[in-house]
Amino acid sequence: MHKDKITNIYNQFIEDYGFLIKPFICFLIIYTLAIFPIIRANFNYIDDLGRVANGAAGWGSVYGRYLSDFLASFVHAGRYLTDISPLPQVIAVICLSLASTIIVYIFSSSKKISIFSMLAVIPLGLSPYFLECLSYKYDAPYMALSVLVSIVPILFIFKNKILLFITTILCTIIMCTTYQASSGIFPLLVLFYLFYQWNTSKELSTKKIINSGVVAAIGYLTGLLLFKIFCVKEVVGRVSTKIIPLNHFISGFFKNLSQYYHYVLTDFREIWLLLIALLLISFVILAIYNSKRNKMLSSIVTILLLVISSLIMFGVYPALTIPLYDPRAMYGLGICLALLAIIVVKSDKIYIFTLIAIALSWSFFTFAFTYGNALAEQKRYTDFRIQLVINDLNDLEIMNKDNIKKLKIDGSINKSPIIENMLPHYSILNRLVPQTFGSGWHWSGSYFYGYFKLQNIEWSTDDFPPLPILKDTMYHTIYGDDNTIVVSLK
Repeated sequence: MHKDKITNIYNQFIEDYGFLIKPFICFLIIYTLAIFPIIRANFNYIDDLGRVANGAAGWGSVYGRYLSDFLASFVHAGRYLTDISPLPQVIAVICLSLASTIIVYIFSSSKKISIFSMLAVIPLGLSPYFLECLSYKYDAPYMALSVLVSIVPILFIFKNKILLFITTILCTIIMCTTYQASSGIFPLLVLFYLFYQWNTSKELSTKKIINSGVVAAIGYLTGLLLFKIFCVKEVVGRVSTKIIPLNHFISGFFKNLSQYYHYVLTDFREIWLLLIALLLISFVILAIYNSKRNKMLSSIVTILLLVISSLIMFGVYPALTIPLYDPRAMYGLGICLALLAIIVVKSDKIYIFTLIAIALSWSFFTFAFTYGNALAEQKRYTDFRIQLVINDLNDLEIMNKDNIKKLKIDGSINKSPIIENMLPHYSILNRLVPQTFGSGWHWSGSYFYGYFKLQNIEWSTDDFPPLPILKDTMYHTIYGDDNTIVVSLK
């Protein structure tokens, strides 16, 4: 009896949602192929250097990412987090594929999902900014999970208000306790989806659309408030968890937001910016052209949608006193582009607009290969430079003495010459490829000091008086005496 019931439920599920299996598999293939160079590079990305060496999590204790700590124990099958890559990135790809499938599903009017709709959503997972998230061997699945849970509540938006409210609260809390850079995704998705429904159909009343939006907004804000009350610890350093004071909020918010857009303009290639501009124009034209509402009203609402989206795509970060400006904090832009693109390709009458959306996805897809291979080049160059330093240190007579010597690294190897050649064309690589060997940043020394079992060496960042030259090469100069060694990188 129970077996028949389960079989019936399964058959009904396949009948209702089986058509989503194909797009899910397609997304799996696309995302896996795109990040293969990143996986092949086997690059320990920033925090990965420390986690590989000491097996620690620590996301929750600093930024309230408690669920990431909890889930990591299951993913790594223990409290000590060993390097199990590429499994975390594979899990991330599965989350992104599910998220992308949900997007094409909610914007689909039938069970037939076009290849263009699937290709249009690619910026969701392969925007240059989210590629940084996929570079982390440890963080990637929880960053991707935060994207997925930010999208899930949209499935209930017109079905059940109570379920929508509860799901939104729960998913917002999950998002905040995995990765808060996704905080702009749910508001973006709700705005675009409600606009799409209002603009292209008169079956749903404006009142019902507004009511659903209000319920979603209250649930979202409730989730944020609960996270702030129970999970957030005050952090002031490189970034801050403090909200801009009310009397300076507007000026501070727009100052921070302008900095985000400054990075977009300087990070992105000119062809990417051109395609984005054309995509925006296409969206406005098609929104008005396909509207079932008053054309003048539709044009006003369309522009208003874009203005509001530009304010919220980076989530709560612009509202912080010291925001995070790293690429991994800015992938809300990729979500916004995916939403613009999928609405554009829904019109099958003006193919040039569809071509623009697909061209942008293709640009991001190919850049993923460029970036992954750039990481491999940086790793090879780093290993080469570190090996040179270790060999020259090993040849020094003072290294044979048993006393503990303070060793300081000055300067930096900067980027691989291959990457330096690419920077005029791909300036974003300057921010995506981290400093891997040098001074001034903890992680740029972790690999050298922590991975090669240097004998009788103490990591130092102190300033020392002038020391005699022990060795001078084309790559570095070594200064030192019996107690102190300074390696000045060239």
